[in-house]
Amino acid sequence: MTSPLIRRFAGTVALGVCLASTAAAAPTIGVLLKGRSDFWTAVEKGAVEAAQKEGLEITVKMPLAEADIGIQVQLLNSMVAQGLQAIVIAPDSKDALAAPVAAAIAKGVKVVVLDSPIAGPMPVFVATNHEDAGAAAGKLLTTFVSEEDEVCILKHSQTGVATTLRERSAYNAIHDVYPKMVVHRDIYSGAETGFEVEKAKLVFSQHPDTKAVLCSGTPGTMAMLKVIESQQLGGKVKLVGFGFNLSPTIVAALQNDVMHGWIAQVPKEIGAKGVTMAAALLKGQTVPEQVYCDFVVVTKANLGEPQVQALLQE
Repeated sequence: MTSPLIRRFAGTVALGVCLASTAAAAPTIGVLLKGRSDFWTAVEKGAVEAAQKEGLEITVKMPLAEADIGIQVQLLNSMVAQGLQAIVIAPDSKDALAAPVAAAIAKGVKVVVLDSPIAGPMPVFVATNHEDAGAAAGKLLTTFVSEEDEVCILKHSQTGVATTLRERSAYNAIHDVYPKMVVHRDIYSGAETGFEVEKAKLVFSQHPDTKAVLCSGTPGTMAMLKVIESQQLGGKVKLVGFGFNLSPTIVAALQNDVMHGWIAQVPKEIGAKGVTMAAALLKGQTVPEQVYCDFVVVTKANLGEPQVQALLQE
């Protein structure tokens, strides 16, 4: 059995991780993620573990932030120039990455797209079903309010395809139940770290009658949780947010009625399935065009269920 070597290195534009098998003939794949948040660290972990199981060499890179779209394009082009046989990519922009991905495919690189679709060819797409997850979040939110209440969807970013899908389907689900409900959708929590709390505060300064908030991304969810706690709005404002796995912080927020719904993705599964699909392509196997990963709707009522408790172990 080979003993993997893991090396971490930081450059001016990216953080990379290399896992090398002692088998010189092992195929090498690249994994290019959106950024350096905890979510993508978990995706990376799943990808690395899957590469070990498949006997692959793997290099993982990501820009410093999801807003660094140009840098992600540079990293992709660099991976192609290195002659990597397969690339698993979570694109920061559906448009900016479309042409570089198409160029990689034209050169014979096996490509798997993660999390967010691109406006171009995608031989394989691996993701949470964001439309279903958004609809589940919107439907859950309606159980905490009446049609006369105002609610807000705190958006993530203008370029985030995955979160945009959630936001759109959540809005549609809310209006299916309450056609006349006022739903504010004009505030973005931002893909850039450091400004999420300021953006979350805008919800209540610009829309003071808001009775419930649905946050489409993890940074915005955690920022809104802080704002609700600091302004002592727990129980007065209902919160449904998106995230991944489950932490003691979220459990406590649900138990104390500061948060009312947590839509949990399982990022390790996303990373693992992406690499597994890339390995299958390298072997010449037929793979499905779309592979959806699980999400779990967590509430105070189901915290004790085995499926939910398992999220604490991830």
